[in-house]
Amino acid sequence: MKTFLKILGVSAAGFATYLYVNKKNPSSFIKDISNNTKGSLDDSRKINESRKDLQKNIQKLQGELKKSTPIFEGMQKDISDFQFKINPRLEMIQKRIDHLQK
Repeated sequence: MKTFLKILGVSAAGFATYLYVNKKNPSSFIKDISNNTKGSLDDSRKINESRKDLQKNIQKLQGELKKSTPIFEGMQKDISDFQFKINPRLEMIQKRIDHLQK
């Protein structure tokens, strides 16, 4: 019990010193702590709401990506077909360039 009272006394002295050094009275100190706590709670709520919105948007994005997969696959097939068709011409152009550079 003596240790508890010593700690309590030192804490009270430290608190009084803090108030004196910062030129605050106890009521303004309590108001500041209350305002800081309210601000932190509001910030926490905003972060939580933003996290929920982000999760919803990620789910929407995943759904849209699933819908667009067939389109991308079709485009890739078209690109492969086009490359197959132009490849002989590109080889011919490269041979001519090589011949001209000799």
